[in-house]
Amino acid sequence: MNVRHHLVFASAFALAGCTSTTAPRAQANESLSWISYTCSDGQIVHAAYPDTNTAQIKIKDQTYTLHVAISGSGARYTGNGWQWWTKGMHDGMLAPLQAGESIANAPGVTCHAS
Repeated sequence: MNVRHHLVFASAFALAGCTSTTAPRAQANESLSWISYTCSDGQIVHAAYPDTNTAQIKIKDQTYTLHVAISGSGARYTGNGWQWWTKGMHDGMLAPLQAGESIANAPGVTCHAS
């Protein structure tokens, strides 16, 4: 087997390990502990934290998965057009992310756990 065949085989093997299904996520989603936040603009945000690197937020019946991002303090999560920044489990800030942004330039709304 030449080097090219080794690379093709290794790539195919690596990709096979990357496949996933949505069923385990859906089952995990049902067992999450959701925290409800009321925001300064009146909207309700529900947040759950399935692991230390992930936050799921529900806004107006849509669920978004966000991933941990660098922050100076608190826990900041980004993804799917949103930034969710929390201080403890009671205070948060929700801000939209524009395409290509890694930190929100638009002002967010402050939220507090109910």
